[in-house]
Order: sequence, then structure tokens, then C-alpha cells
Amino acid sequence: MFSTQTHRNLYLIGLCGLAFGMMMGTVPTSVPEIFLGANWLLEMDFKRKWSQVKYSKIFWIVISIFIIHFPCLIYTENLDLGLTDIKIKWPIFSMALILFTSKPLSLKELQTILICFLMGCLTNTAWCLTYTYILHSAEHIRNVSRYMSHIRLGLYLNVAIFTSIYLSYKFVYLTPNNYRDKILFGLIAVYLTFVLIILGLVSGLIIFLILSFLTLVVLIYRQNSRVKLISYGLIGLCLVSFIFYLNNVRIAQLVVNNSENNKVQKQNSVGRTYIHFDTLGQRENGNYVLINIQLDELQREWKRQVPADSFNFEKQHNLNRYEILTRYLASKGLNKDSVGISKLSPQDKINIQKNITNYLYADWGYLQKRTYELLNEYTEYSNNRQVNGHSLTMRLYFWKASLQAISNNFWFGVGTGDVQEVLDKTYIETQSPLKKEWYKRPHNQFLTVFLSVGIFGFLIFLLSVFYPVFYLRKELDFLFWVFFLVLVYSFLFEDTLETQAGSTFYAFFYCLFISQAWFRKKQIPEDLQANR
Repeated sequence: MFSTQTHRNLYLIGLCGLAFGMMMGTVPTSVPEIFLGANWLLEMDFKRKWSQVKYSKIFWIVISIFIIHFPCLIYTENLDLGLTDIKIKWPIFSMALILFTSKPLSLKELQTILICFLMGCLTNTAWCLTYTYILHSAEHIRNVSRYMSHIRLGLYLNVAIFTSIYLSYKFVYLTPNNYRDKILFGLIAVYLTFVLIILGLVSGLIIFLILSFLTLVVLIYRQNSRVKLISYGLIGLCLVSFIFYLNNVRIAQLVVNNSENNKVQKQNSVGRTYIHFDTLGQRENGNYVLINIQLDELQREWKRQVPADSFNFEKQHNLNRYEILTRYLASKGLNKDSVGISKLSPQDKINIQKNITNYLYADWGYLQKRTYELLNEYTEYSNNRQVNGHSLTMRLYFWKASLQAISNNFWFGVGTGDVQEVLDKTYIETQSPLKKEWYKRPHNQFLTVFLSVGIFGFLIFLLSVFYPVFYLRKELDFLFWVFFLVLVYSFLFEDTLETQAGSTFYAFFYCLFISQAWFRKKQIPEDLQANR
């Protein structure tokens, strides 16, 4: 429709818009995708495009991850959900088609797109910090990310951090004596790392530590002995500091204080009998939660002081408030009776109504809050107590139910769209301790695909993800390997491809890097490839 150069410019604008927009939510992600698709259609030249990919095994393998879900629509019982699943994964097909049938990006074009991605990350995180620390003072970790889940934000930020490092060394506009851009990209990397920490994105921090460790090992391996010794020493120091930090949190929470309220008491000051549910288990700030409880006084006094938020243990009414209240009182070293409640300040009562379980919680940074939550999840699970609402330990039950469902539907899966329904039945059949509200999907992309499309589809999925990487490994640079490690990590703990943010993350970066490597390999004669 337009000139070749105009369509090329529109193509680059679309890629830059998507690189920026995928950090800003659903609409800013969808609009550039539609824009790219429309430009691809208006450009026409379908004969050239078809000839470019019809014999490309890499292209067909890449899009097979999308295609495998279509046959499973035939036997799905939830066609609407199946079509929704196809819609979510559509960017994988469309991005592969557009990138593989367009002319390869130059280094400047590629780096311009990556800069737009960094701008999106900076805009996203600036709003997250403003919302969290200035406008609303978010109490819970899950609320700190405004445009996507906090876990997926961690994925994107890790790629952004290492993109900044990559550009600081390979930015095409750099001159040998110009360090301004190097410093700028370095500062962006530091800032985004800082964001991971202050927003408490623990999953993102774990990935960051893994990537940093592997990168340092590779870089150090190439240095002389003295540099290796110093570098390994610094890595060891960082590791010891991290372990020391975790141990301090553990001691603060789990080492029992030697106080009178941590001893089992028979009666309170007015002669009412205490009950004790667990004399060795759950703790807050080193104080036992489930001992020295006077239920009648606890219920009556809390109802008197906060009537709109009352609870009743016998009627099973609002028991979440009872659980929060007992943990909060324990965190202050108080018995769970009317005397304990009388010692709560007005702010304490507000905190309890916000479901805050520890009086120190409000003064902690998000990293310490998340570390505390994970530690509490572990202690609850190890003592065979509450697992509902605990993101880490619930995954064990998600995976168990998924494996059970897979064993019953091994060959062809349950069909695209039926995963949740089959898992709901499996949770009931296996008498899972999870409440119905926590009957969730597998939270593991490998298990999700296996359950959905069966063993044959699962093998195609593995081929689609890993074979192009193996085949093009010599053409893939540092930044791709960073993305790929982040991707595989996310597949282990999340249904990455089952949301728009995750599907776009995969579609954009995987297809971008793989297509570029494919073009490079095509340009190298076969005899030279054999000698590389």
C-alpha cells in the first residue's frame, strides 16, 4: 500500500511501541500488536514472505507451540475457555510470523527497540514507586506492581537490568572515549536492581542472583589468577552476607524468647482458664501464637472495641480476624485475652483490620516483609498447619494435583480449556487441604501444557522451546541467554504463557532473538558453519 521504506518505518514504530507498551498494561500491549499486524497485511508482498518461511524448519518449530492447542479444541468441554487460551497465545504466532517474514533488524534498530523497552520499564517502575510509597502506601507485596503481577514484573526487570549492562558495552552510538552513555546505562541497571529490592520482588531477586552469579563465573573464568581470587572472594562475601541476613530474620522470628508469656499458663489474672492449641509451633517475633488463649474474653473484648469487625469461634464467623488477632498479640508478647487486647494501641487495631499479622510489619521494607512471609509459610507447612493463601507451599499441592490429573489423561491431555475444571475435580478426589478458593492451575508451564495437550503435544512444546536454541546456539548472544534463563525459571514456578503479560514476554523476546539468529545463520555459507 505504501512505499517499502514507509512500511519498514511503521514496522519499527510498531516494535518500539510494543517494547514500551508491554510494560504498561493490556491496552498499550494490544494496540502495537494490532498495528504490527495491520502493517504486515497492508504491506502485502505475500509471495516473498511465504518463500522466506515455507522451508524454514525453525519458523515452523517456533509456531508449533501455538498450533498444538488447536487439535485439543476438538474434545474440550469448555470451548469458550479454549478459545480464550488460543487468544492469549496468539502473540506467539503473530510475532513469529511478522519477525521471520520481515527483513532482519540492523544492530541500531535492535538496540533502539531495546531502549524503548528500558523506557517502558522506567515508566512502569516510577509509577509503582509513586503509587506504593507516596499515594497509597501499599501494605501487601502483591499490590506493588500496577500493570502486571509482581512475579512477571520481576521477569521483565531482570531482562531490563541485563539489557542495560549489555547496552553499556555494545551500544552502537558509543565512541571509545565517550563514557556518558556507559554511565547512563549503568545507572539504569543500578536503579532497576534497587527497585527489585525495595518493592520486595523476591522471585525477581532470586533470578537476579542466579544470573549475576553465572555471569560473574563466566567473566572471572577469563581473568588472570589474581583477579579470579579477588572476585571469588567478593562473591563469597556477598553469599555470606545474604545467608547472614536470612539467619537474622530466622532468629528474630523463630528463636523463642524467654518470657513469662511464652510459658504455658493455666489461668489469667481473673481466674479464667487458658486453652493451648499448639505449644511448640507457630511463632511471631519469637513468641508462641497458639498458647495462653482465652477465647471468650478475646471474642467479647474485640467485639466491644471493634464491633464492625467481630468474630465468633463457635459459629465459625470471620475466623480470619481471630487468626490475625492472635498472631498480632503474640508479636507483641501479649497473652490472647482481654488484658492483651487492652494493651493494643489505636494503630494496632487499624493494622489488625488491615490483616497485618506483626506489629513490626509496617516498619519493614518490602524485601523483609516478603522474607518474613516465606519463612512463615515454611514453618506452617513443616508443622502440618495452614497452607491456604501461602503462594510457595500451595504450589506443592498444585503440582501434586496436576501430576495426578496428568496420569489420568496421559496420552492426549484434557483439552485446551479444560485444565481448571479437571483440576477442581482432582483437588476434591485427592482430598487436598486447599480451600476451594485456592483450587488453582498448576503454576508450572510444563505441567500446564502436559495436562492440556498430553504427551505428544508436550514433546512438541519442548521441541518448540529448546530446539531453536540448540540449533542457533552459536548465533545467540549474551542477552538472549539471560532472557532464556529467566524464561525457564518462570516456566518452573508460573503458568507464564497463560496470561497476556507472560505470553507477550515470551513472544516478543523469544521470537525477536531467535529470528535475528536465524537470519544470521542463513547468511553464513554451509561450509563455514561446519567449521565454526
